[in-house]
Amino acid sequence: MASAAVTAFLHPQVRWWGAVWPLPWWLACLAALAWAVLRAREKADRTPPQDSARSDWEQAA
Repeated sequence: MASAAVTAFLHPQVRWWGAVWPLPWWLACLAALAWAVLRAREKADRTPPQDSARSDWEQAA
């Protein structure tokens, strides 16, 4: 009986399935967008170093 209830509840033909199955994709996109915005804000708030030593990247170039 429990198996039949699970099958009836999770069967892809139920009405709400069409709205729920893309939810993980939307959440992943929103998480990536939120990460990009927060990372940009973090980089914008960072002050550049005050010392005159060249960075490793500048020395390598």
